[in-house]
Amino acid sequence: MDLENKNVNSLRILAIDMIEEAGSGHPGIALGSAPILYSLYSKILNVIPDDDKNIFRDRFVMSAGHGSSILYATLHAFGFGISMDDLRKFRKLGSITPGHPEVGLVPGVDATTGPLGQGVATAVGLAIAQKIMATKFNKPDLTLFDNYTYALVGEGCLMEGVSYEALSLAGTLGLNKLTVLYDCNKVTLDSDISGVMGQNTLAYMQSLGFNTIEVADGNDVEQITQAILLAKKSKDKPSFIQINTHIGFGSVLQDSNKSHGSLLGSENVRLLREKLEINSKPFELDKDVARDFVFLKKRFDTFKKNTKEKLKVYSRAYPGDYKLLQQFLNNKFDNIDLMLADIETNKDLSGRDLGNLVLQELCKSYQNIICGSADLSSSTKVKYNDSCAINENFSGRNIKFGIREFAMGCISNGIALYGGLVPIDSTFLSFSDYMKASLRLRAIMGLKCISVFTHDSIAVGEDGATHEPCEQLWTLRCIPNMYTFRPANLVETKASFQIALTSQKPSNIILSRQNLRDFESDLSDAKFGGYILSKEDRGELNGVIIATGSEVSLALEVKEMCKTKGYNIRVVSMPCVELFESQSEKYQNSIIPNQMKSIFSIEAGATSGWYKFVGKYGKCYGVDDFGGSAKPAELYAKFGLTAECICKDIISVIKKNRDKILSIV
Repeated sequence: MDLENKNVNSLRILAIDMIEEAGSGHPGIALGSAPILYSLYSKILNVIPDDDKNIFRDRFVMSAGHGSSILYATLHAFGFGISMDDLRKFRKLGSITPGHPEVGLVPGVDATTGPLGQGVATAVGLAIAQKIMATKFNKPDLTLFDNYTYALVGEGCLMEGVSYEALSLAGTLGLNKLTVLYDCNKVTLDSDISGVMGQNTLAYMQSLGFNTIEVADGNDVEQITQAILLAKKSKDKPSFIQINTHIGFGSVLQDSNKSHGSLLGSENVRLLREKLEINSKPFELDKDVARDFVFLKKRFDTFKKNTKEKLKVYSRAYPGDYKLLQQFLNNKFDNIDLMLADIETNKDLSGRDLGNLVLQELCKSYQNIICGSADLSSSTKVKYNDSCAINENFSGRNIKFGIREFAMGCISNGIALYGGLVPIDSTFLSFSDYMKASLRLRAIMGLKCISVFTHDSIAVGEDGATHEPCEQLWTLRCIPNMYTFRPANLVETKASFQIALTSQKPSNIILSRQNLRDFESDLSDAKFGGYILSKEDRGELNGVIIATGSEVSLALEVKEMCKTKGYNIRVVSMPCVELFESQSEKYQNSIIPNQMKSIFSIEAGATSGWYKFVGKYGKCYGVDDFGGSAKPAELYAKFGLTAECICKDIISVIKKNRDKILSIV
């Protein structure tokens, strides 16, 4: 056996050692795809193991994230700071080698993957970002951004619809620096693919605008390498390489669906070692293999040196562009307070129009913001008016994602992962359900991504229940590590965008289609997530109303109506529940007194999440149903969201609670 095959087989066995030690994992893909990863890291990828976030590096996305064991084994062998002890702790609590790859936790991992299809869609975003940055910063005599993006997929990724959504756009945009590596073993968890996947995949990918290449023998590193090198020569199309492999290669479960996620067991591992001619002890590499990996890693040093020298030359030749590049890479939004202060309006506007006002100024000041929508920019108003759409030359600032909400979310994740750019995508709030899985992954990754969701309530009106969100607001608020804003006026809209741009979390900004009644508020107050908008008069505080978005003005009406009947009400605007809950307990109690019994919420959406604020003595006013097709005013009346109705009910609740309420002066 030659040394190259021994290297590949050593990685296979190392991955199996990890799975057996963990007592769980996916041996099939580890054994089948090892030559693909070895080819990439030994011959193709331009990366810097000790600087694994260097923006000029090639990207590799393990879209088939259940193959993490072979990825970690490869990253260990090629010097990415994953120790043999880390491999022993595969899938263990607190390790840096979790069951599926996680960016930021595992050195060398470029995207968090596992939910099939999302990885390759994210890779499309990485490839788009490369084109944008290249168009912005490359010069005729000096190319900074010249990296390639590779994604490893299996049948599972290709069956998920999001992959085709994203790949269709990739073909349309001609992302020639994107290469999809298809680990084609024709087997999934339940069975082989007969009966569930019968299309001619290469012909389909050609129809999407891809170059297609087939590698007959997925164990032949040279064939794989030559196919990838051929793909790199493409000038105007992305490439799709079908690599025919054997799931569970070399094991007693080869070509069986049982190899997907079943342990081999000690005896079968012994037989596998014999067949692959690997005699090392578990979690060890033979000396000749370890020595060869040291040699193979030297080409990374060359790339690191060339990149450093090229950047040095660029900084001297193009100091202005170099300074702008540093601003992009640092994602700094300096003087954003001053810039936002200049945005004003003298009339009532819809939430989406207020968002557009803010967005125009942000895009003018910060060139790294990229806008996009799922064929709805005319409705969501998420578009930089002074720029064109991104097309073959990628000089624009607006992305037309087409009617592909899920892919839009994943592609935005990839754009944010690339570095230097901040994507703002958009659709209707009711369609956020299509994006949910991508929003969850961006929250796990902690990406600076912003989604603008408009048409935020039953005020959509005549379009009916299918387009009127109900549970979506609290669905978004329940995602950890994410902010969801529902601003009620221009000031709160400014605060929402500012926090979204300056925080290290992804954010959702929920905007209305209908006009919002403007009212005075303070930007510094709004940044707390919840604040006293209208303080009670001196004397006994009878109740607190919490409201968001378009219902804040309704809460103010209710307050005035209650006042005429002798009841003293405080109105709290809460544009961001998560931000409010991150404040100190002292601050929260100063806004919503913890001894207060009569606490109310008003929001034209599901009420379930508000009970933690109103408690068992208060009451929620909202929409716990799917709306209907009618005029907005008729729908608000149907669901009891009128000042008269709420005022009457609040007074009855206050009367019931009167003996429980403490006087607050």
